[in-house]
Parts: sequence; structure tokens; C-alpha cells
Amino acid sequence: MGGALRGRHALLVAPALAGTLLAFAFLASCTDDRPSSSVATCPSCPCPTRVVDAALLAFLSKARRAHHEADLLEKADRPEQAIQVLDHLAATPAPGGASPPPEVREVLADTRARLAELRSARGDFEAAGRDVEAGLELAVDVTHFRGRLVEMRGVIEERRAKALQERGELQAAASARERAIAAFEQAVGIQEEVIGRALGDGGVRQ
Repeated sequence: MGGALRGRHALLVAPALAGTLLAFAFLASCTDDRPSSSVATCPSCPCPTRVVDAALLAFLSKARRAHHEADLLEKADRPEQAIQVLDHLAATPAPGGASPPPEVREVLADTRARLAELRSARGDFEAAGRDVEAGLELAVDVTHFRGRLVEMRGVIEERRAKALQERGELQAAASARERAIAAFEQAVGIQEEVIGRALGDGGVRQ
């Protein structure tokens, strides 16, 4: 289970998180020395970019370190400690306070999705569900991150169904499976809309 879980995270989540962090590495290289977060034109860049402040860069660096540490703890079969590391990151005061910038929201939403995966793998379905809901409050727009969280809602219900089935609670297991199917269908719809918008067709499903 642990290897499959790590593989799922590496395939679906890590590239998106890495993209967010790489984008900020680029922006950091394209800023001047002014301690501002306003929009400014960088002489060496082809277009205006926002000057990234130190707190934002520090937060993103901390997030990268936390996820890497969680990777190592998972590989060492220490999932509870991985959860603690990611819980700490999720609870860390973030730049922007109650209104963090989109990139911070994406990192925190990704963290919540990973926490939901870890907790549901250990049978803590209620806490995993709370992680999903907290993540959805951050990933409010139609993005990969919102789709990932809805997918995790399906994973939680799929795992809940299996646990209920093993306990002989067949009707409850069937209900959980139906919720899983509905969540997976919703996740596919979100990702199709993301793809459609990127390709310019408005996300219309064929």
C-alpha cells in the first residue's frame, strides 16, 4: 500500500506542485531589490511581473522542504510522522493571511490532498474528509488542484467502502461506493474543463 500511495502522489500531485514552485523560482530571478509585492516591470523580462516578497519565497521553500521530508518518511514506513510534517505546514501562517495569493492556495490545497491520502490509507476517513473540505475552501477555482481534491473525496469513499465491506456492513459499503463513483465523475469533469480551457474549446465535454 505504501509504495502505491507514494506512486500515486508522485504521478498526480508532485508535477503540479513542482510547477508552482518552479514558477516562483523564475519570478524570484526576475525581480529587483525593492521590498514590494506590487506589479513592476523587470528590465530583463519580456513582460511585467510581480515582485515576489521574501515571506512568499520563504513559505514556498518551506513547503518544498516539508513535502520532500514527507517523501522520505513515507519511504521509511513512517506515515504518522509524514502526517505531522504536513499538518505543521498546513497550520503555518501563510503570506496574505486570510487572503493568500493563488500560488500559496495551490500549495496548501495540494498539502491537504496529500494529508487526505495519507489519513484515508490508515482508515482515518473522517479526518481525511476534513482535509478535503479544507482544501476545497482554498482551491475555489476550476483548477487541477480542485480536481485532485474531489478525486481524493472519491478515494476516501472507495477505501471506506472496502472497510465497511470487510465488516459486513454491506448496505453502508454500497452507499460509500456510490459516493466514490459520483466524486470520481465530478473530478473527471473538473479536469476536462481545465484541459478544455487550456485548449481553447471552453471545456465542453464531447
